[in-house]
Amino acid sequence: MTASPPATDATHRAVAAITAARRTLVTGLVAAEAAVAVAAFNLAEAAGAAVDPGSPETARVSGPMLARIGGVTAAPEELRDRADLVILWFCDPQRVVPGFIERFVAPSLEGQPRQTIAVGPALPRPLEPHHRHLGIATDAAVDLARLVEALIRGVAVDGATCGMATLAAARELAAAIAAARTVAIVTDWSADHVGLAAWSTTSLVRAMAHVKPAFEVPLGDRDDDAIAACSWRYGAAGAIERADRRGGRFLPAEADAVRLIDHREVDCVMVVGEATAEVAAAIDRAAGAVSVIRLAADASSLGSLAAHVAAAGANA
Repeated sequence: MTASPPATDATHRAVAAITAARRTLVTGLVAAEAAVAVAAFNLAEAAGAAVDPGSPETARVSGPMLARIGGVTAAPEELRDRADLVILWFCDPQRVVPGFIERFVAPSLEGQPRQTIAVGPALPRPLEPHHRHLGIATDAAVDLARLVEALIRGVAVDGATCGMATLAAARELAAAIAAARTVAIVTDWSADHVGLAAWSTTSLVRAMAHVKPAFEVPLGDRDDDAIAACSWRYGAAGAIERADRRGGRFLPAEADAVRLIDHREVDCVMVVGEATAEVAAAIDRAAGAVSVIRLAADASSLGSLAAHVAAAGANA
């Protein structure tokens, strides 16, 4: 058995804070590599901590829904390099990622301007000349996604239940999708606390992907490797009540990082690397009511800390 490296003063302080806490949380991991995420989860298991990287999905009541349906997603660079049709789906990407339009949407594709359709309420800035805007209320987002999916699948639809304006928008979108080679849908569902809107978009993208290259570009913080590592280790993307490979309970909209911090259900938060904006805001709201341990996104140092925490627990 390999001995743990000698503990530094910082390690002693971290171990003391973790072992003295009533309940701890491991979060952060935005843009972290898989090896770092695995090491962070090893630390969570040693500390008996809750785990949640902070993705919006784990804060939704319908969190498991997206796991069952599966998502087809890509980074903005894929949109820039491949898509000739970009649909800004009920979001303003410039608000979430300043410069998004200029970096990923505005440049022409193979010498031709890509077609961009903004769907939703009026955007707070003028659109580019080659952009179109479909003015649809946000509360019609689910209906619109289901209608477009039905049209793609060849299912007959009418406006009796959703309204003729929504149906007309669905037909225009379906026609644009049919004419495109590759479709990218840009979304921001950080405020979708139930999850139905996110689910409807995921289902629509899957339907498109059956007939041509299509993918969703979700905006906001990216913690893809952490989500993947958490999913194969605990069976869910986060909101794990207690890190335990033998069976950690998945409690979406209950054990997600923001709620645990806001409700003071944890008194020690270990942030590995960067936290999502929502989790960082929750830590600020706590205003010192919880202790915060900020850890480098380094697998080796996380492994060493986990060994010291485990040893402290064994000697307690």
